[in-house]
Amino acid sequence: MTKKYELYRTGQAPLPDKTWSWNMYGAGIENIGRNGRPEAFPIPEPADNQLLVRVDSVGMCFSDVKLIRQGGAHPKLYNRNLAAEPTRLGHEAALTIIKVGKDLQGDYQPGQRLAIQ
Repeated sequence: MTKKYELYRTGQAPLPDKTWSWNMYGAGIENIGRNGRPEAFPIPEPADNQLLVRVDSVGMCFSDVKLIRQGGAHPKLYNRNLAAEPTRLGHEAALTIIKVGKDLQGDYQPGQRLAIQ
């Protein structure tokens, strides 16, 4: 294994200043991203009770299709105004912990792998 890959795999590689994301601003596929493109967002420092994770893979399923069709009218969004408070698709992911807030340091470590559904 190369050193560069090992640093990446274990969550120790240097972080960029920003990451690319596809926010959803309303119903319809045309409302994903800005002008059909992903957006750059700063990478925050985790609060004391938070983890900073890298998303290694994410899955989409039919609930994401429903979200694209219904936008803020989706029952789990409670008529949220996505133009003002966007969301992101995908909720089944493989993650690597990059940084651990101080309150969680006994439970989690950088490089630890997690899955969420």
